[in-house]
Amino acid sequence: KEVQSFQDPLSFDELKNAPVLNAFLAESWRMDPPVAGAFRKLKKDTEYKGYKLSKGMVIRYSILAASQNDDLYPSPLTFEIQRYLPKDHPLVVDSSLEAQGVDYNNLKANYPIFGGGAHGCLGSHFAKLEMRVLLTRLLQNFKLEVRNSEKVHFPVNGWKNEFRLTKK
Repeated sequence: KEVQSFQDPLSFDELKNAPVLNAFLAESWRMDPPVAGAFRKLKKDTEYKGYKLSKGMVIRYSILAASQNDDLYPSPLTFEIQRYLPKDHPLVVDSSLEAQGVDYNNLKANYPIFGGGAHGCLGSHFAKLEMRVLLTRLLQNFKLEVRNSEKVHFPVNGWKNEFRLTKK
């Protein structure tokens, strides 16, 4: 219903401030990040949790594992847009699912979907806008049915779904 009320032409502010649309996209990216991980080369000797890591060592970090950290995301394997909705939103029925201290609009380590810090994706804001527009236009013009929604992890992380679009 939220996207049905948007003005035409679409307004950037309206898209950016649409709580349900943005919560849906944030949770979609959390469940299935566009990139599963990345590599970094250490610039200096470092110690982490008792492990000594040498300068020049290449380490890999997992965006997928970070986005399923149950300290930040209670019930991390469950798709829940409630995580990102304002606490007083009528769709929030279980406030314990809130993403703990996570702001999906910032390129921070606790929501690393588009990388973080100096290595953050330069196109992240454009990608978010592009998906907001695409999803809005899709939902404004089509009835969407999803069948057989099943999360799969092999051979690649993703979903095994069937979609049916019917013109409104």
